[in-house]
Amino acid sequence: MLMGDAERVFAEAARVLAPGGVLACVVGGGAVGGEAYELFGSLLRAAVRGAPAGQRVPALGDRRTRSREGLGALLRPAGFGPPAWETVPIDLGGPLERVWASVSGIYDVGPLAPAAVARLRDTFLAEAAGLAGPDGRVPCGFRVHVATAHRR
Repeated sequence: MLMGDAERVFAEAARVLAPGGVLACVVGGGAVGGEAYELFGSLLRAAVRGAPAGQRVPALGDRRTRSREGLGALLRPAGFGPPAWETVPIDLGGPLERVWASVSGIYDVGPLAPAAVARLRDTFLAEAAGLAGPDGRVPCGFRVHVATAHRR
């Protein structure tokens, strides 16, 4: 999903794989929903929108890779069969500070000014605290899709 020219990447993968070889890739599947990862995503999008252009990570990847159908449409012309698709949940839940450390380590935060990151952190911690269960654990999760396809 983070490749610039998906057609070219898949054509090259097909070129170097023997017939019957397997291409495996992992693509993002988004937030589980109703938890801290989703909250962080919405706060981060707002922070990035408000940042100067030089502090924004450019749009990455090809949106077609984020669905089984879209990925299959890219793979087929390159010489691959239909992709197998498995959705895997990733649990980042835990104490609030650990959740912050997990979600704030993504590439989108890097270019933001330190003051913007500090505001993002303060807002996230204040809002995510309300998601904590009686044990203090903040639910936080996202999904990835593991896709495999055989070269014909």
